[in-house]
Amino acid sequence: MEESLIPSLSGGVVGSRFVTQDEVEAAKARREEQWKAAYARLGQEPPPQHREEVYDGRSLAEKLAANRIAKQEEWEEKTKLANQFRALEEDEIMFLDSIREKQEEEERVRKERDGEELKQFKEYILQWAPKSSTSDNFVVELLLRELIHLIHHQL
Repeated sequence: MEESLIPSLSGGVVGSRFVTQDEVEAAKARREEQWKAAYARLGQEPPPQHREEVYDGRSLAEKLAANRIAKQEEWEEKTKLANQFRALEEDEIMFLDSIREKQEEEERVRKERDGEELKQFKEYILQWAPKSSTSDNFVVELLLRELIHLIHHQL
């Protein structure tokens, strides 16, 4: 068979449009050097060059599936903390209410007891205080008020 019948890529219409990878890289290098020289003449730093994206051989469906999985994992991570808590059930609410009511009752009883003790103490002080002059009663009353004030702030 003759070799003249086999089409060649180097000749004709197809051969004139074909560019090798080496020629593409050489053209990029020349263009980059020209840009650097132009910026050097202006006295400026050239802007950073855009890097070409690495070829990803996956199909569009595979890329979309990977993006969907990544978004799902991100959403699950965000909502993980929220999923750890649940609403209280009715019996739990009732139990906590009973504890709160018990604490409030204990506080009320303690305040009543303290008030009664302060009243008794005041009566005792007034009973033993000299009744001769109003200035003595004034001093005793001031001391008593100061004592009551201190007791209330310690509680």
